[in-house]
Amino acid sequence: MADGPSSFTMVTHPNIQSVTSTEYARFGGYATLSWTLPEPGTSEFSVCKSETKTCLLHITGYNDVRAASDKFTSRVRFIGHVSSSGTGLFRFVLSDVTREDEGHYKCYRGSPGSGGPIIPDCGQNLVILGCGGRYTGSSGSISSPNYPGNYGNKLFCTYIIDAGETLITLVFKDFITESSNDVVKVYDASDNLLVHLRGDRRGYIVQSAVYYRVVFTTDGYYTWKGFKAVWTVTSSEYARFGGYATLSWTLPDPGTREFSVCKSETKTCLLHVTSHNDVRAASDKFTSRVRFIGHVSSSGTGLFRFVLSDVTWEDEGHYKCYRGSPASGGPIIPDCGQNLVILGCGGRYTGSSGSISSPNYPGNYDNKLYCTFIIDAGEKLITLVFEDFITESSNDVVKVYDASDNLLVHLSGDRQRYIVQSAVYYRVVFTTDGYHTWKGFKAVWTGM
Repeated sequence: MADGPSSFTMVTHPNIQSVTSTEYARFGGYATLSWTLPEPGTSEFSVCKSETKTCLLHITGYNDVRAASDKFTSRVRFIGHVSSSGTGLFRFVLSDVTREDEGHYKCYRGSPGSGGPIIPDCGQNLVILGCGGRYTGSSGSISSPNYPGNYGNKLFCTYIIDAGETLITLVFKDFITESSNDVVKVYDASDNLLVHLRGDRRGYIVQSAVYYRVVFTTDGYYTWKGFKAVWTVTSSEYARFGGYATLSWTLPDPGTREFSVCKSETKTCLLHVTSHNDVRAASDKFTSRVRFIGHVSSSGTGLFRFVLSDVTWEDEGHYKCYRGSPASGGPIIPDCGQNLVILGCGGRYTGSSGSISSPNYPGNYDNKLYCTFIIDAGEKLITLVFEDFITESSNDVVKVYDASDNLLVHLSGDRQRYIVQSAVYYRVVFTTDGYHTWKGFKAVWTGM
């Protein structure tokens, strides 16, 4: 199979260790299967799941290992150490495992389709652990085990939501977990952490994506009703003030050779596309704030996706595709664009002095807040001081980060007159739970 879909390099390894007969893997995670190849080595064989005869790998010339089909090219990776005579440690990683991957993997002489005899002592059993599931399509729902009854202790659940190239939005319509240790983490297809949820986060909207990996873990103590989440096709992208927004859509066919992506309300253009797929910032204003991460073909079709960072209220609006350059004012391209909605309290502040405060200060703040305050003094070193600070201890929290996203301080309870270390940029994040509220905080900053 010299022209197969994937190949791997093998080298000898002097210290081959014994391996187990069964490998355990978490749903949605990865499995590492390995065994010592029997002597003498076999010139050609295939590694297949015995229950279904689904083959993952095809070996020729004793140690030329390739994916058995295009289906596994992106999911299987050989990491073993086998000699040119076909002896050594045979080891590979299978990623994004599902229930369908569970079974006995064995070695069969010959090619994947030959149905050759089994090679004794060559293979391993794979067992998938954990709750969860894999879901496809543009709409659906997931929930914690036993919902709306209480979930169990010591869970590790992984839910894979794969909508192909359809942009979807995940919403936690119901969410109540133990506030400290029972956690939901949501990742995108690039394994970026989108959100970390616990406690009472009912109604939380996760930023839009085409793929989500939802991981739910619990400890061995208190349990609650858990969560129910739904996803639907996205017409709007939701982003937190001061965070980032990922806007994306499928480009209509046929592709357009030149167009610009602009906010329709103000005609502010972010991106300029030429030659079907040459994507650049439309002006120096957005060079540092916009990053294209899509996949567009040379004919101008595919998934158009970009990240807009440090979003503010001014970024909210309808982003549409206009034929031609940013200044041409060309006609709108149908079905090309997306609406951006900014969520959360907070604001963006510049200059070497100023102040911020929690919502309704000096009156009590509200429950279930997520506020982001961006303080950018340019190149001027400033110091932030919390002149007044009273929140519910442990659960209503202020976190302060610097420009490199380093956590400078974590504050809750009574922290009057707290002085944060000097910086030129602060990101202040204020979150509250669903219970007691207090007067909150007032902070001021001045230049040094």
